[in-house]
Amino acid sequence: MKFIHQPQNSQENILTDGQQICTYQDIPKIFERIREFFDEKDIRIQYPLVLECENSLPGALLLLYLLEEGYSFLLIPSETKASRPDSDEYFPPFCRSKIRTDPVSHENTARFRPDDVLQVITNEKGKNADKADLADPKLYLRTSGSTGTPKMAVHSHARMRENALNCVRRLGIKSDHRIAVPVPVAHMYGLGAAFLPAVAVGAYVDLQKGANLLRYLQRERTFDPDTAFITPVFCETLLKGRRAARSYRLTVTAGDRFGEDTFARYESLFGPLINLYGSTEMGAMSAACLDDPDEIRSQTAGKPMPGVQIRLGKGDAEFTGDTEDTGELWCYHSYGFEGYIDEHGNPAGADPVGKKNWFRTKDMGRVRPDGSIEVMGRCDHSVNRDGLLVSFADVENAIRTIEGIENVVVVSEGEGRRGKRLIACCAPAGGAEISASDVRTACFDILPGRAVPDDIVFLKSLPLLPSGKVDRQKLTRMVGR
Repeated sequence: MKFIHQPQNSQENILTDGQQICTYQDIPKIFERIREFFDEKDIRIQYPLVLECENSLPGALLLLYLLEEGYSFLLIPSETKASRPDSDEYFPPFCRSKIRTDPVSHENTARFRPDDVLQVITNEKGKNADKADLADPKLYLRTSGSTGTPKMAVHSHARMRENALNCVRRLGIKSDHRIAVPVPVAHMYGLGAAFLPAVAVGAYVDLQKGANLLRYLQRERTFDPDTAFITPVFCETLLKGRRAARSYRLTVTAGDRFGEDTFARYESLFGPLINLYGSTEMGAMSAACLDDPDEIRSQTAGKPMPGVQIRLGKGDAEFTGDTEDTGELWCYHSYGFEGYIDEHGNPAGADPVGKKNWFRTKDMGRVRPDGSIEVMGRCDHSVNRDGLLVSFADVENAIRTIEGIENVVVVSEGEGRRGKRLIACCAPAGGAEISASDVRTACFDILPGRAVPDDIVFLKSLPLLPSGKVDRQKLTRMVGR
């Protein structure tokens, strides 16, 4: 299964993490060294393993090697508390070994020796692990855990590649594009929508670990990207912290929604912006095209990808086409995941896709008559107040329009006079002088009474998951009472 394309100018097109560089022409030589290292360490292709992968060039090259050679492996981010060797959760018994990468001291990755950069840890609990299916290798990805306990989703390599090629076609990625990837490649967005599509066409790739505004701007000057994959939160950060305009061919965001005001301001400074809709289980489900009108790109996640169908309700229900219809989004994806497994590699839970292979996304949304998808937020990110439904996303979008507010996330904890209590967790803009009472007063002007939060809490920053999404569970624990 080939994930990497060798462009005609493979001596020039590079992969980099800001510390090391290699060309596409270097990759076969590096793979041969990894193959020799695996033989020496008795890492056999028939046994699944764990890869701790960060946005480093050694980690990315090892990830590509495992895909190209057909290994079955669990991909997890590095430097997480749960990724320590003694953690059963991230070192399940069905995996015999774990591989992590260490920094290298020289700049040219084509010269590095695997002994310098790869660390192998044996899983004592995995000695009796079952063999993998060599004819159908698997990639295991953990869900983000943003709304509950993380699960392990099973993807075949073949479907993962087709998912990436969908993104190549929809986003118009080509070999001469220079692509910045500051989102983690150990999560579906960074992997399936950004990194794998980029290497599938042999594009220039800049991997960024732990990117903040300062690091991103430094790398922007040296790498000169024309395409960037970022989160909506970082989109807001760029708007606040970057003073001068800079034209990108394309910026892609995924995850939380951004407001129309954000869209207009971003495009005026940085060029076309597209919101992609996806999940760990389904990969990229929909995205707009560059030639779609502003109204489509600002309000929707575009039309479903090839091989994808999205409907409201229980999947087999007929959709009327009325744009006022709002409900739970269900997805059928020819290249989606195969199911969940537990730490022993056994099938976990009920049928993951439900009736007729339709997957319940647990997202609220609309399907427009032209097929474009509006994602309103998680189904559990809404509550009944005064007998009517209040969406957290609607409250958040309204509060973001208040001057002095950089970002806001709404959570619910306990009961209030109107029903479930709403708490708006706000991150103020730098230097802004604004109080909780100011925000609450402004809310009465821009929101119906039932949607006005019971409490306004100011935080210096919002807690994030490794995927870049806001950690709503942690936030609720921080501010709940």
